[in-house]
Amino acid sequence: MRIDRAITSGLLFVTFTLGAPAFAEDAGLQKLLDRAEIEALVARYVTALDTRDADAYAGVFAEDAVFELPGAVHRGRAEIRKIVTDLEESRARNEAAGKPSPNLYHVMSNTSIEILDATHARHQSYAQTVRAAENGQFIVGFMGRYDDELVKRDGRWLIQTRKLVSFVE
Repeated sequence: MRIDRAITSGLLFVTFTLGAPAFAEDAGLQKLLDRAEIEALVARYVTALDTRDADAYAGVFAEDAVFELPGAVHRGRAEIRKIVTDLEESRARNEAAGKPSPNLYHVMSNTSIEILDATHARHQSYAQTVRAAENGQFIVGFMGRYDDELVKRDGRWLIQTRKLVSFVE
């Protein structure tokens, strides 16, 4: 959430420094602001997933979003939210059975953002999950790529479609 506050502070600074009319008319500046908001969106996605915050996780997706994972497709925010609630239930069952479930940490890198117009963008980044092993080393569990189509609705960037492509086939 620090990223969101930094973006908001930056927006206020630019607005008061340049004046609202100049700020609104500068397409180049708007593209930079859109990129920063999309970067914050991606950070919120990863943070929500790693902290298993189902509401925050679902909140980065559009209401009618589609999320395609290897072997499954989730349509709409309710189904996407269920990804995290199912994960929580699975972890609780494992813990109750005496099988600890290590925390996963998601790493996003090699990010590319393409602003198509005022309300559409594309995002792509590599993704991997790591977890701590008993010996303190980290083990990579997954490597792949996210391919996203983004939309701006009510002034907020959201994921419209997301496809997770595994590097292992």
